[in-house]
Amino acid sequence: MDSEAKIKHSKRLQQKANHIRRQEELAKNYGIPLTSPHRYQKTNVLNCGNPKCIMCANPRKIFKEKTIQEKRFDQTLRWREYEEDSNA
Repeated sequence: MDSEAKIKHSKRLQQKANHIRRQEELAKNYGIPLTSPHRYQKTNVLNCGNPKCIMCANPRKIFKEKTIQEKRFDQTLRWREYEEDSNA
């Protein structure tokens, strides 16, 4: 490994360690027991993992909200219809 690759590798390891440490602090503050802290290397402590949970799920699916792209499309569609009505 050259020195640049070693630096990148060590930064990756440090980032993972920092994330785990932050998750441990959150768990301690909220009183969540941790059995294996490395489980939270790629997830968050406050995420229960249930896709139907209101706190963890995608709000667009739970509350039937439209995406930003869909809202933008509807807005331009209404704008064009308004222009056509005013020109006629």
